[in-house]
Amino acid sequence: MSIGIVTSCYGSAYYGFLDEWSAAILELNTSPDWVTIAHDGVPEHIRRKIDDRLEPTWINDQSPVVQHPQVHVNEAIGITFTDWILKVDVDDLLYPYALDGWQDTDADVVSFGYRIDLADHPSRAITAAEILQRIDNPIGSCSPFRRWVWEMNEFRDLLYDDWAFWIEAAQAGAEFTNTGRVDYRYRSHPEQMSRRIDHSAALQEIRGL
Repeated sequence: MSIGIVTSCYGSAYYGFLDEWSAAILELNTSPDWVTIAHDGVPEHIRRKIDDRLEPTWINDQSPVVQHPQVHVNEAIGITFTDWILKVDVDDLLYPYALDGWQDTDADVVSFGYRIDLADHPSRAITAAEILQRIDNPIGSCSPFRRWVWEMNEFRDLLYDDWAFWIEAAQAGAEFTNTGRVDYRYRSHPEQMSRRIDHSAALQEIRGL
């Protein structure tokens, strides 16, 4: 089974995260088959450093104008032809074992656990029915999914794009499993869009799905 890692890097405040992001991918026990980075003009000196590590595919897409630039990850997925996709935000860090032990599952989404602000949130077993009933997002944003899941429903231009994606995956009949562990580090920082957005309005968008 082939594995692709994709991300979007939009805005100069995020360019600096690429160094650690790429270093974490380089340290994976299991190397991905494809890495794709959608961006809006990452400087050449940064790109050269990432190229030396990962030899990724770069896609420079500065249009159309969207409300949430992370949705440009759709362009990255569109040219990443692997069985499994991991949407790893540029400010998240995979742990070395993140690609180990789940590729042969019959499920369509593998829930990843994460660490945030020194607190661990291991993934747990969950069903599509539970996802459709919950009032919060139970699946980590970096969780692997089969490419067909994205082909049915691309990421939406929403703040909670990953939550909407899991809901629509459940609606499409995807089966879910989990690793039961903590697979990546979610980093909190001042540049996050979630710190500047009306969360009540974002929740209304999710409840309308």
